[in-house]
Amino acid sequence: MKKSVEKRSLKRFPSDIAIEYYLWKPLFWKKLFTGKIMNVSERGMFISTNTPSFPIDSLLEIYIPLNNNVLFIPAKDNTIVWRSLSSDNSCDGIGVELSNPPWEFKELVEGLRSASNT
Repeated sequence: MKKSVEKRSLKRFPSDIAIEYYLWKPLFWKKLFTGKIMNVSERGMFISTNTPSFPIDSLLEIYIPLNNNVLFIPAKDNTIVWRSLSSDNSCDGIGVELSNPPWEFKELVEGLRSASNT
C-alpha cells in the first residue's frame, strides 16, 4: 500500500468555526456570505461555503468570532489561492493564504494545535 505524501508546507489542524466574510471586487460589488473554517494552518485556512462562482482575484474580508470579540482579517492580508466548484458551477470551498496573519489568528491556531494533540 502506497503512503500518501503531505504536500503542504505547514500542518493543518481541524476546526469547526462558523464565520462571516465579504467577497468583493473594488468598485464593482461587495457581498456578505457565511461559511465554516474546516481547517487552519499558521498561514491559511480552508473555508467551506456555498456561494455563486466568483472571480479568483476577488478580495476576501474575514470575520472570525473569537471569545467575546471578532477577529477581523482584512482583504489586503489574504489571498484566495483556490476555490472548489461544484457541478452547478457554484463555489463550495475557498483556500485562503494569509500574508500577514494577526497574532490573534496565531493564538487560534495554537489552541487548535493543542486540542488536536490531546
